[in-house]
Amino acid sequence: METIKTKENKMNRSMNIPEIKNFKMNDEVYKLRRKVIDILYQAKDFGISLPRINVRIGTATEKFKNVLGVGGMKNIWITEKAISRSYAYLLHVVLHELCHSVYNLPHDEKCELMSSKLGKPCNITNAWKIFKNYSKMKGGK
Repeated sequence: METIKTKENKMNRSMNIPEIKNFKMNDEVYKLRRKVIDILYQAKDFGISLPRINVRIGTATEKFKNVLGVGGMKNIWITEKAISRSYAYLLHVVLHELCHSVYNLPHDEKCELMSSKLGKPCNITNAWKIFKNYSKMKGGK
């Protein structure tokens, strides 16, 4: 158990992961990050209770060039590529990563939101509906 806690603490301090290289914070990165944080606030506006989520923005590394986001242990990393697409696309990626980060859900190829591959994002209404259902299943509102 102590080994796991030490690993979690190290990751939380550094917030570095192999899949995404974090951008250094500046005005442009802040604007990108704000788009992600706005979705977290929308969840709260819908009555979905979320813990504090650490948000990092970056670019997929060469080894993981198709990654759009990563989520775990109340942290999410979202790529600039995911943010630069449509709102529906970004919403899908953020809610997907929140499901990993907050609800500890695995990929589910039968679920439009939790599939490991994203061809076309869920429509906005359906993305929120699925996310709300996961929230309720995991003891949320």
